[in-house]
Amino acid sequence: MGFLNFTDLVLFLGVSQGLFLSISLRLIHNRNKPANKILSFLLLIAVLMLFGRITAYRIPEIWVWRFGVLVDTTIFLFGPLLYSYARRLVFNEKPVFQLSWWHYIPAALHLCYYFWALHFSVEEFNEIYFSGKLNLMFFIVEAAGLISFIWYWTKTFQLVKRYSNKEEMELSFHQSVLPYLWFFLATLGLFITLWAISFLSTHFLLGPIKYINYVTMWISTPLFIYGIGYFSLRQPHIFRIPFEPKSKSENDRLKPEEIQKLQRRLHYYIEEEKIYLNADLSLKTLADKLNTSSNNLSWLLNQVYQASFYEYINNHRIHAFLKKIDNNEHQNHTLLAMAMDVGFNSKSTFNRVFKSELGTTPKEYLKNPNVA
Repeated sequence: MGFLNFTDLVLFLGVSQGLFLSISLRLIHNRNKPANKILSFLLLIAVLMLFGRITAYRIPEIWVWRFGVLVDTTIFLFGPLLYSYARRLVFNEKPVFQLSWWHYIPAALHLCYYFWALHFSVEEFNEIYFSGKLNLMFFIVEAAGLISFIWYWTKTFQLVKRYSNKEEMELSFHQSVLPYLWFFLATLGLFITLWAISFLSTHFLLGPIKYINYVTMWISTPLFIYGIGYFSLRQPHIFRIPFEPKSKSENDRLKPEEIQKLQRRLHYYIEEEKIYLNADLSLKTLADKLNTSSNNLSWLLNQVYQASFYEYINNHRIHAFLKKIDNNEHQNHTLLAMAMDVGFNSKSTFNRVFKSELGTTPKEYLKNPNVA
């Protein structure tokens, strides 16, 4: 066996990094654990994809050829697992979310094709392959894999959009996970678009594209999963929102006396306890304090106060901040320190809410308080 060349080195680094990330994610305790279990499994699949796809063209041994055909099955696992990862990452469900068995039927069918191919020798399979008898099968496999990716990308997009809407209804702060998920979807969407262009060009238009094809997609996808793995190692614990079926808002959900009673308790915790100073305040936390359900509190805020939970809590934080300005506390403290004191957990959230409430920035407001 000769010296390792550049491709061998890339392969070795890719496989070793994938194994490292998979093991590391399993060792992280109490930090997005349900999602990391899925991601760890995805990384192992990515390692198999990278190893199987490259070695299938470099090592002539029969076992490598057999292994390469088996690894193709993983293309039908990525879509369901990526959707499961995103859903476990941002939504809190008990029992832990699991996709139904039918989502894995395409992978099972491809596995049946693999077992069918096993009864051929390499010579027999090559004869069938080069005669073109398997072209239809290859077309169906790639088309099904592409459709699977598009389907689960769409489902994940809808999931993230739903989380984006619910975050404002359930939390008084924004989490860094949302920009990450949009970037995650945009990058994956780019891969799928390039793959679709390659597929259409190869089978219906101009012919194969040299650098954009099925093989490059196989190599790019594991690298994309590695990027997710590295991000997850640094990702702090995420406050996961309960996943509840969509329901129509009922105008008479609470009786007038129940509304008044809930308003009095809410007023106490806002004005006396100043619960909005808690930077991690969530709808559920406040609802528990009020001895009511999250749905009741959300209904009260939407129907009576005409505001989401995010808007309602941050409105009180802005007013608390303005009181500090009136007391000249900005002479001795930075604006960010004062924002943190009233419950904001980031500069970007504070600036966004301030501009939304007053139509100007905090610095501009200090220069001319009357402009707001």
